[in-house]
Amino acid sequence: MKIPYVVPANTREAYTTSATMKASLGEADRKIVAEDFEWDDNFTPAPLTYLAAIALSKIFHRLNPLRRILQKDRDILMDLYPATIPLKFTVPCIKDEQYWKRSFYSKFPSRSELNVKYWKGKFLSACLQDYLENVKPEMFLEDEAVELAKLVSPYIFELSLNQMKMIRQPTPSIPFDDAVQDTCEFSVPKLYDHMPFESVISRLHNLQEISLVFGVNNLEDNYLTRYFELSLKDCESLCLGLEHLHLRTFRINRSNLDCSKVKIILQNLVKKESIEELDFNHCKIGDYGMKALGGFIHMHKNVKIVRIANNRFKEVGVQGIAYALQMKPAAPIELIDFSLNPMSLECATIFAAAFVRCKEKPQTLIVNSCGFSGPSAEKMAGLLSLNRGLTRLDMAANNLSGEAEKTLIRALEQNRKVLRIDLRRTHISAETQAKVDELLLRNKKMVGVETEPSDEILPLYLNEPEYLIWEYNPNNPDYIPGRYPVRVPEV
Repeated sequence: MKIPYVVPANTREAYTTSATMKASLGEADRKIVAEDFEWDDNFTPAPLTYLAAIALSKIFHRLNPLRRILQKDRDILMDLYPATIPLKFTVPCIKDEQYWKRSFYSKFPSRSELNVKYWKGKFLSACLQDYLENVKPEMFLEDEAVELAKLVSPYIFELSLNQMKMIRQPTPSIPFDDAVQDTCEFSVPKLYDHMPFESVISRLHNLQEISLVFGVNNLEDNYLTRYFELSLKDCESLCLGLEHLHLRTFRINRSNLDCSKVKIILQNLVKKESIEELDFNHCKIGDYGMKALGGFIHMHKNVKIVRIANNRFKEVGVQGIAYALQMKPAAPIELIDFSLNPMSLECATIFAAAFVRCKEKPQTLIVNSCGFSGPSAEKMAGLLSLNRGLTRLDMAANNLSGEAEKTLIRALEQNRKVLRIDLRRTHISAETQAKVDELLLRNKKMVGVETEPSDEILPLYLNEPEYLIWEYNPNNPDYIPGRYPVRVPEV
């Protein structure tokens, strides 16, 4: 019986006899201590089965006894097998989760994982990640990488690469034999390629989540700009590798991902209906790439989460996303993260106009540290007076002092759907924060309570009849929230 980890340590500690009880007259002379599972340590000699298990644990690569021994002996072997056994022997034969957990912390002692339900998959994913991240470019063998990918493929559901080294640097071919080769580093176009994604990732048939970072860590004095380059060929190879996979989450963070490259990726991902989350945080996506992302949202049927924090888009890019959100039908977006993107008053106006017309989507809007202040902050706070789709609004690290505070309170008094608002470091007063907390508590108590139809605002989309679209103009100080134009009878 594997007491040390089958019975949790907290449970054993909770039911341990206290020191006071052990010192009592009734317990002091007790010879049999049933709750002491280690009573025979260093007291009785080890059984022959244990000595045999020690001998077998040293020759697993030559003799695999797991299919021919009892379960209790197999449990002993699982505690004795070293983590240094080659994967080609252990992966097909060993299913014991405790062995893989022990192997994980033996090979990666600096890593700490929480809430892991499948240690075999976590360990094999970490092994593949360690190989792909740390293999030397001059020693990289594609066949070896493919062989490792095939071995771990049935057990890996997520893959994260925090750095990716350059594998090769092809040089332009010389068209003629008598041509003079130009070796000037400023005139020769260079292409920097990473590992061949197509051959490695395409073997991971059960992969559902992939996270990539194109760069190199801990360079110190060896920094070169080319280590952080991302070529179009890399994007094409990545898309070919993902072609037959049923991905749910796709991430590229902290990389030189610009508009042309993200367009290639989105053109291929839009065919995959299984995609539910896109994450392009901390990249270099501009307006052109954001318009492509807006087209993706408009065409895709299942994407729910879009994270595009800390990029380089401006008003045109925001307009592309806002237009896609207002189309019906479109992707059922639940969360959009625009954090760390400086936004002007025009961006706030576009946001306000879009979120007034949308009702069902998204439920969460994150605009932390976007530089909203004064009129732009007032526009973002005022959109809650007409929007009934948002349940969470994060506006931390913006300046909401002054008129924006009053606008926020007036909007929350009318909005009974929002349940959470993040107002940290927004320079609001303690009285405003207390009032916001009171209104949010009122909304939480009303969850599940039916409201009158007059209390709701009809959803407005761009492709609905024109008479239903109320032209929300945040620049007009005299607008009346919720008033719709009178329908003119058609002649």
